[in-house]
Formats: sequence, C-alpha cells, structure tokens
Amino acid sequence: MPEITRITKTFEYDMPDAYLYQTNALNKKGTFTYQGPRYLWIFADSDTGKIRGRFHYTEADNGADVPTPEGQIKIMVDADVNPLIASLVHNEIVYGDLPHTVENLPDGSTYGHPDPQVPDHTVELEEVVYNAQTGQFVLTYPTCWKKPHMTWESLIAWRNQTLQSTDAKIKTCTPDKLEAWQEYRQKLRDLPALFAGIDPWKVPFPNDPDWTGVNAPAPANDNRG
Repeated sequence: MPEITRITKTFEYDMPDAYLYQTNALNKKGTFTYQGPRYLWIFADSDTGKIRGRFHYTEADNGADVPTPEGQIKIMVDADVNPLIASLVHNEIVYGDLPHTVENLPDGSTYGHPDPQVPDHTVELEEVVYNAQTGQFVLTYPTCWKKPHMTWESLIAWRNQTLQSTDAKIKTCTPDKLEAWQEYRQKLRDLPALFAGIDPWKVPFPNDPDWTGVNAPAPANDNRG
C-alpha cells in the first residue's frame, strides 16, 4: 500500500456573523489547523462544477489512478494549497474535545456549538464550485454558508403535526398518563412564545410521555450544534 503524505496546515477562513447565519457583515475570520493526508482526490459535477460530496481517495487508494465516473471531474486537492477544501473533505476531529459555546435557554436547558466553528460547520461543501478552466475552487457567499437544519416554519409545522397526531392520546391513554400527555402537549403549544427571538435550531424538543430514550421524537435537531 502506498504511503500517505501527511500535512499539518494552519489557515484562516471566513465565518458568518454567528453560527448558521447567512451573513458576514462583521467580516469575522476563523483559524483552523488541518491535519491529515496532503493529497486528496474528489469529484465535481462536470456540468455545474459543484463538489459531489465528502467521499475522497488518498494516496493509499491510488487516488491518482482511480477512473473518473462519467459526468464528473476528478480533482486533486493539495491540502498545502487548499487547506479549507481539504478540511471540508477530510477531518480527524473529535468534536467533543473542542471548546464549545454555552447559551442558557429560557426553559433552563443549554445550547452549544464548537467555538470557533470549524470549517465543516461553516461551509456547505456541495455548494463549492470547481472551475476546471482555472483550476480554482469558487466559494460564493451566502450560498456557501452552512445552512440551518431547522427554521421556525419547519419547527412549527412539526409542532402542529405532532399535536394533531397525539390528539387521540388524550382519549385513549390510561388515566395515570393523562396529565403527562396534557403537559407535553401544552409544552408544544408554548414553544413559539417561550423561545421567541431564539434561533430555531437551538430550540430543544420536549420528549413525549412514551419516549424511551431510544428514538428521539423530534426532527433533525440534536441540540449539539
């Protein structure tokens, strides 16, 4: 197996005004140190130039010799030249070991995310465009900012659907569960008022009385940033 050339590269990159925001009026910058293979082979759509995802090859995979699928462009990323792109494609981060923000929320819970936010929590890789004519990666903001995984519109839609789907619980649950279900449904109704002014991706979802801790009852918001 070919030996992988590894590199450690510290670089600066643009950040939005706050986590998952789509603006950069404050001209914020972050600093990150990439550690990993120097050479990575990735693919872009031959029509749009958009990167197709994080899947990549390294020297150990003989990336330079891997055939290029039809309709795609194979690109060699040199992490010494494009450390941001390399960081979006490959990372060896233990997110739990990173410093995090801690924000106290109105219900007494907290919300946090890596601080400063790391590149793959900052840039949407699939919105990066590779210009085959110039050999350059093009990042256009705000298109390239990491998109919020929750909006108030989708949160309220989920809340309304959950209230509708649990209407029958009030009529069919056992008497010892009635108060718990009433309390749960009231928490759902109170979410918009309680968390008014809070970014929607920070809102924790209440657990229904039947929740066992195995399957979360809420949409994609793990409240871990």
